[in-house]
Amino acid sequence: MLVFSKVFVGNLHVLKRPFPVTISCWFLIFGSLSALVSACLGRNDSARLAGMADGVIPAEVQYAIMIFSMGITLVAALAMLQRLRGARTVYLVWGVIDTAICLASVPLKMNVLPGTLMFAVICAVLYSPKSNAWFSPRKAANDASMTPA
Repeated sequence: MLVFSKVFVGNLHVLKRPFPVTISCWFLIFGSLSALVSACLGRNDSARLAGMADGVIPAEVQYAIMIFSMGITLVAALAMLQRLRGARTVYLVWGVIDTAICLASVPLKMNVLPGTLMFAVICAVLYSPKSNAWFSPRKAANDASMTPA
C-alpha cells in the first residue's frame, strides 16, 4: 500500500491521501537518501571536514547525528505514507531537537535557516486540516458515514 494513494476505511469509503502529503513524504524520502549517500561518499572530504571542525561538536559526532537524523526522517516519511499518524509526531519532535542541536553547534546560524524553513513548511502541510482528517481514521470514518451515498 506504500505507493498507492487510496486507503480503505472499513467498508464505508475510500479516502485519497492528500497530494501535498504525498509530495512532502517523497521529498523527505529522496532528501534523506541523497543526504545519506552524500555523507557516506564525502566522509573523507577535506573541505567538509574543515567546515565541520569549526563547530562545537566533533566531526565524528556530527556525522553520527546526521546519519541518525536522516534515518529517522526516512523511516518517518515511509510510515507517514502508510498513514501512521505517530510518524508525524516523531518527525516533528526530532526536527525540533535537530534544529536546536544545529543552532547550538553551527558557527554560522544563517546556514540553519533554509532547512528550518523547509521543516516548517512540511510540518504545516502534515498538520493541515486535510492531512489531519486523513491521518485520523476515526474522524475520516465519521466523515465518510455522514456523506450521502
